[in-house]
Amino acid sequence: MKKDIYQTIIDQFDQWAGDYNRACTRGCSPCCTQNVTITALEGEKILSYVRDNGLETWLAGKLGQPYSLNRPRMTTNQFAHACLNGREADPGGNDSLSICPFLEENICRIYPARPFACRCFISTVRCSARQPARISEHYISASTAMMQLIEHLGQKEYWGNMTDVLLALCDISINAKIAEQLEDPSRIMQARLQTHSARPLPGFLFTEEDEKKIQPLLAAIFTTSIDGKTVEDILNGK
Repeated sequence: MKKDIYQTIIDQFDQWAGDYNRACTRGCSPCCTQNVTITALEGEKILSYVRDNGLETWLAGKLGQPYSLNRPRMTTNQFAHACLNGREADPGGNDSLSICPFLEENICRIYPARPFACRCFISTVRCSARQPARISEHYISASTAMMQLIEHLGQKEYWGNMTDVLLALCDISINAKIAEQLEDPSRIMQARLQTHSARPLPGFLFTEEDEKKIQPLLAAIFTTSIDGKTVEDILNGK
């Protein structure tokens, strides 16, 4: 059921964002850095894709590389909780521009299974070292809201940088073929210690003006029926 809800979030966001005049094309990769955060559910999707396509040796080599990561100090929902309660908070992370290890000739090797944090990277202008991405504030707010929902969906499970979550999940028997090929198996335990636990949704971080533009997206997600229940009821534990 979690997979179905996750796919609903992805599909509805794609439809909502379809009107944006994206400048992004195949081979455009300035936004593809090591700073992407994911949930365990997204990590499991990536690992399933890796297994189905015989990429275990390739992934083990990528996960064995040294990384220069400024890891986040808190999850998106932890940060939101602090902000909504009037407390100052520094989420940390997100200041390294090191290239994503899964890029090869500027093409994502796991593109069909890429997480939401990658899917929502867009720009209305062609990006470069001198030209940062350009997108509206309400698009950023909507993307953040989706990340909060996805974290809520995966609460109490791993949340963190993509490489850390993938390494942590290599401790599961189904991923043993990847774990066995790591040059330093101790990195699995190190990665587990560097992840956070996904937290429930404390509320959204958008303004009233943004809410008017984002509400149709949320309504489309929450009213979707899965196994006879709406997504909203499922997320609320009903």
